[in-house]
Amino acid sequence: MSSDIPDGELVELWRSFFQDTRFRPIDSNGTRRPIPRCPSCEGGVLAPAVAAHSGEHKCPKCGGSGLNLEAVPTYGDQIESVAQAYPKGEKAVYVTWEDVTDFHPRLSNNLLWNLENTLKAARDVVKEFISDEAQEHVLKEHRTEISLDVAPLEIPDKLFQEEIRDLRKEHLYRMVKVRGLVRKSLPVRPRMEVGFFECSWERHPQHVIQDFFTLREPKKCVSEGCKCDEFQLREKKSQFIDSHKLEIQEFPEDLPPGAQPERLTVFVESSLAAQARPGDRIAVVGVLRTRAQYAMRMPRTEFDIFLYANSIDEREGEAEALEPTDEEMEQILELSRNLDLRDRITNSIAPSIFGMTWQKEAIAVQLFGGVDKKLPDGARIRGDIHVLMMGDPGVAKSQLLRAAARLAPRGVMATGKSSSAAGLTAAAVRDEFGEGRWTLEAGTLVLASGGLACIDEIDKMDEDDRSAMHEAMEQQTVTIAKAGISAQLHAKCSLLAAANPKRSRFEMTRPLAPQVNMPITLLSRFDIFFIISDVPDEERDNKLAERMLESHRAGEMMGSGKDTELEERELQPAIPHDLLRLYVGHARKMRPVMTTQAQHKLQDHYTAMRRSYQEHGEDDDRRVFPITPRQLESLIRLAEADARMHLSDTVGIEHAERAIEMMTMFLTITLRGDTDFAETLLTKNQRQENEDPRSLIMQFVKKNAGTEGVDLNEILDHLESVLGLSHDRSEKYIKEMHEQGRIMEFRTGRWMKG
Repeated sequence: MSSDIPDGELVELWRSFFQDTRFRPIDSNGTRRPIPRCPSCEGGVLAPAVAAHSGEHKCPKCGGSGLNLEAVPTYGDQIESVAQAYPKGEKAVYVTWEDVTDFHPRLSNNLLWNLENTLKAARDVVKEFISDEAQEHVLKEHRTEISLDVAPLEIPDKLFQEEIRDLRKEHLYRMVKVRGLVRKSLPVRPRMEVGFFECSWERHPQHVIQDFFTLREPKKCVSEGCKCDEFQLREKKSQFIDSHKLEIQEFPEDLPPGAQPERLTVFVESSLAAQARPGDRIAVVGVLRTRAQYAMRMPRTEFDIFLYANSIDEREGEAEALEPTDEEMEQILELSRNLDLRDRITNSIAPSIFGMTWQKEAIAVQLFGGVDKKLPDGARIRGDIHVLMMGDPGVAKSQLLRAAARLAPRGVMATGKSSSAAGLTAAAVRDEFGEGRWTLEAGTLVLASGGLACIDEIDKMDEDDRSAMHEAMEQQTVTIAKAGISAQLHAKCSLLAAANPKRSRFEMTRPLAPQVNMPITLLSRFDIFFIISDVPDEERDNKLAERMLESHRAGEMMGSGKDTELEERELQPAIPHDLLRLYVGHARKMRPVMTTQAQHKLQDHYTAMRRSYQEHGEDDDRRVFPITPRQLESLIRLAEADARMHLSDTVGIEHAERAIEMMTMFLTITLRGDTDFAETLLTKNQRQENEDPRSLIMQFVKKNAGTEGVDLNEILDHLESVLGLSHDRSEKYIKEMHEQGRIMEFRTGRWMKG
């Protein structure tokens, strides 16, 4: 089926559409322009004095509607408004598919089968609605003519959306709507639309419409009597358009099992250029075109495909979330008023997994996150919460990660063993997409910007690859300086990671340092981490087995087509996942402000913890402060997340108390009451022993004395390398231990255990 509307009729249809008062214009977000209020009344109700005098209570001009129906904005008004702000503001006029279809079904059908010619006719009509004053002003101020695009929005998914992997020959040269994740992006560059050439003999001008990829030159001069076949291109007199090349790929969560994400090259031009960047999720409406492939400069019969975009229908960037409708907003507000809201949200995270209440609550507050802050001096404080779960195999860590990735408005899943530094952050690559140039390819943490990045088996990563995460976790940026490219990408995401012990299971009676393959510098960047041990407990094991059997039974019955209403009800989340995702997305837009009471509560708790965990040594230099300012920042983020969870505009004392409760649970159970345990993986006694010169001397002598004793210089060098002690000071410790009988001089200069 193809278009049967002549060009002249197309122009008339668009002209009538832009003048039709039934259709109010929209902006790039799909929001309708409001109807002006009635100038004779306030909200359709007359003033009491006027009503008493006339005996009428409704405004005679608007009939009580409160709207000025004689001044309903049309698309023509929108065109003039956009033209007045050109070129700083919008450069396109947006029309909805529903409006076009309601106006004339043949016009919408023409958009489907002849999109480019139909929009070209619309652009020609748009010029008629731009006033001469606006044209003259822009030409004088900016030395350019006003050129507005027409972009269709709200294209029905069920009619025109296609998956990248499903694009076939029948989709060529017709309108399609494709969703994808922006993976690569080249800089915006000018593309020549119409070339201005002059012949070399008498400089006769000639305009040549250019191909999309190659420069076309005239064959011979078209002027009468001139046979010149040599021409010079005049760039200043040629017509250019902004062109932006993107590469999108399928959403990871929508891939079939075992499938690799398919990719598609997209060209966006004019007003659409620079509207999307790596990490954005977009829906592109455009025409599928072909590009010839060559083998040894010979054209092949197999062609590449690309999408020439005419509109970006949806764009979900890092700062954007799912927009709820009015009905969904009512459900969100009703949900926020539940007294057991926190428990309901926690129970909605992987309900098939038994127990792990504190871990699920940590994931819940991580989904909401704290408030990102920018201080007056330009410094930035992250609001995202990082959580690490270290546990024995089989405790459902991976299932929790996948459940969190599904719930997050923007979740990306990765596995440590199969991820490199470039795959997590960003890579500089040179391939056909960049046409020989180096380009940036976004990694997991950049793609998850504005959402949640889940990394399973983070302990299996190579040490060099793990170090690339430090900047992304704290500064939340990724800096690339490779192959002549110097760029800084945003990675404003929360990190949820899982790790296993080296020797299959944790032994809590032994130091954790040799059991965990995680560097201290990375551990210190997590706000909370849990050590999950699989300890036998008869009561808990019975409940766990019951839940697992119920889950398997429900899955078996669903596969057999039997009635599973009872089993499904028991395993259903307390809040439907679609509603919870909307709730999280809406809550993340809020910026609660901390009250004075909550501020004092956190301050008092922080100082009390500093006092209670202060450890006194032999002198002031030996004091240790396990609680650090990093824990105070974590407390603030947890309190802000709890306030967001309850859709509160303020961080109250109840939110501060919940944050303190969660942090106390983290300190007393996971860290055994010692925050330095998280940073060094050593207990308090172990740290003191490692820092005591006497203990180090005794350990070194026991290990190296043998039958001949250990040389004095070896002991002195060891203390200098470990503690930085001078030889004179070390000899004082050796003399003291000799007097105490702890060590003895076996023979001159050789020492053994006493």
